[in-house]
Amino acid sequence: MVNRYPVKKYPMVGVCGLDCGLCSRFHTDGKSKCPGCCGPDFFERHPSCGFVTCAVKQRGLESCAQCPDWHDCEKVYQLLQAAQLRDSFLSYKTVPDNLSFMKQNGVAAFAVELETKQQVLLKLLHNFDDGRAKLFYCIACQLLPIADLDKTIKTAEKNLKPSDDIKDKAKLMRNAISRLAEILHVDLQLRNK
Repeated sequence: MVNRYPVKKYPMVGVCGLDCGLCSRFHTDGKSKCPGCCGPDFFERHPSCGFVTCAVKQRGLESCAQCPDWHDCEKVYQLLQAAQLRDSFLSYKTVPDNLSFMKQNGVAAFAVELETKQQVLLKLLHNFDDGRAKLFYCIACQLLPIADLDKTIKTAEKNLKPSDDIKDKAKLMRNAISRLAEILHVDLQLRNK
């Protein structure tokens, strides 16, 4: 059967500029796994998204950044306003920079950058997730400069002991990442509003 809805080339790149490939639901196994933006089965899970309707369905775009009107778009403006006010939109803080990057360099170049971040995230998830750290690592990979984060991970790994269990490893890594965030003045905690 042919899919009657469009499937984007880069589902890890949100149409709106969100880093879908760094979301905890993108890296979940089971029924709650998100296929990414306009990925396989996306429309069964998210039947109505104004960004997808406008950019993908109506204009055939991969991202709002490809639209000449995105700077003046009411949907984008509302999204950015919500990002400043609600904790569940913390990961949307990167949207303006992501859209600007895609506008200047293209969606494919942004996907390459996102894949680099995904590799760092996958390393954290495979080696340092005690079952409670996934969201923290996802947010860290979204908000922290990836080169600094990668360096911090490598430095923290040197402090691991052979006797460390997964809880010890997760605690060590979370503390190292939290110190980096503090130095860079990046808040990784969900806001309580």
